[in-house]
Amino acid sequence: MLSPQSLTEDDRRLVARWAADSAERVLAVFEAEAPDDARPREGIARARCFARGEVDAASQIRLRFVAGRGARSASSA
Repeated sequence: MLSPQSLTEDDRRLVARWAADSAERVLAVFEAEAPDDARPREGIARARCFARGEVDAASQIRLRFVAGRGARSASSA
């Protein structure tokens, strides 16, 4: 089954780079609340690996949910 997404792989890598840059800007807020939780930082690193072409899209999709669980556990708004 073909993906209904219309972004090219290069576009996805560009978006991943932007997302990593954006997340990194607020990472200190999360780490101040949960200094021992490395999931968001690791997620940012994986997004950068994807942006550089070091991992494929399927791997990135599976792994990004791990970082998301960490972000949802933070209570700062």
